[in-house]
Amino acid sequence: MKAFLALAISWACVNAVQAQDFAKGKVYLDVNKNGKLDKNEQGIASVSVSNGREVTTTDKDGNYQLPVGNDNIIFVVKPTGYALPLDENNHPKFYYIHKVNGSPASKYPAVAATGKIPAAVNFALYQQDENPNFAAFVFGDPQAYTEEELAYFKNGVINEISDKTIAKFGISLGDLVGDDLSLQPKYKSVISTMGLPWYNVMGNHDMNYDAKVDSLSDESFERTFGPNNYAFNYGNTHFIILDNIIYPNPRTGKGYLGGFRKDQLDFVENDLKNVAKDKLIVLAFHIPLYHQNSDVFRNEDRQRLFDILAPFKHTLSLSAHTHFQRQYFYGQNEGWKQEKPHHEYNVGTTSGDWYSGELNEKGIPVSTMRDGTP
Repeated sequence: MKAFLALAISWACVNAVQAQDFAKGKVYLDVNKNGKLDKNEQGIASVSVSNGREVTTTDKDGNYQLPVGNDNIIFVVKPTGYALPLDENNHPKFYYIHKVNGSPASKYPAVAATGKIPAAVNFALYQQDENPNFAAFVFGDPQAYTEEELAYFKNGVINEISDKTIAKFGISLGDLVGDDLSLQPKYKSVISTMGLPWYNVMGNHDMNYDAKVDSLSDESFERTFGPNNYAFNYGNTHFIILDNIIYPNPRTGKGYLGGFRKDQLDFVENDLKNVAKDKLIVLAFHIPLYHQNSDVFRNEDRQRLFDILAPFKHTLSLSAHTHFQRQYFYGQNEGWKQEKPHHEYNVGTTSGDWYSGELNEKGIPVSTMRDGTP
């Protein structure tokens, strides 16, 4: 067992730091929307690009350079006034997965070996108008364990939204599926029927449970959705998407713990260096930051996050996980350093009480949440 654990840690370390190279490329205005950098297409200056920890900004010609190891995802932070290309499932195309050796063997398919970093990793953007006042859909825990439950999610939630055009994009706050990671591509196809750009958070039921270290628990998620820590802008709002599940629990070696790794919080800190202090900062993650039981969330991680957010006067956190709908307000007693409390909205779940209860006239479980939220 010790030898196996050492091998897993060795894999993670080798992929992270060995044979450091550089990712180079251009962020450009894709005028003809063909996904290729054509000679007449111009670069875009001052756009943030990250390797998951370090963040740089493009120069006046749209060029960037970042260090990479054997396992990084390079991604662009969508700036205000620009749109990202979408794939056939309305999933934003804003990243390049770089895994020289691919993912380690796992129960569920993950990322194949990519080989060396390409000579250029370019990111296309389109211009679009963005109003600072906008609406977005936010879904908690679709959490389908079977294809039948995915159909409940589609017919009982998505198809019930009469006007999807009121929103500019959507976010699902983790537990996209219920442990069966082979359903992730099918969930992606179902959520595409919203007809909007859709961003996804990783939850505790979206992990590779056969991973031996936390940094490898997201390999199948990355294959389907890309990075689980990233950011984007819309209007005067800056969104930061984070995976806040540490697995295995470093305290017990079993289960999971709410919290953040150092490299994740380094990313948040580096990302916010390029964000104006008057912007609204919205954080989206799965597990709520607040728990009276410190065995559920690592409080020192929450404190560092609060310290990073301290210069920003307008902040909001979005979470799910509990299958309740709640509002939390963090003040000085919880380590928040501003006079105005930090607001966390713990969003209700689209799976309700795990698709339980009597069937309605359409054959869909009523599944009222335990706090009475429909």
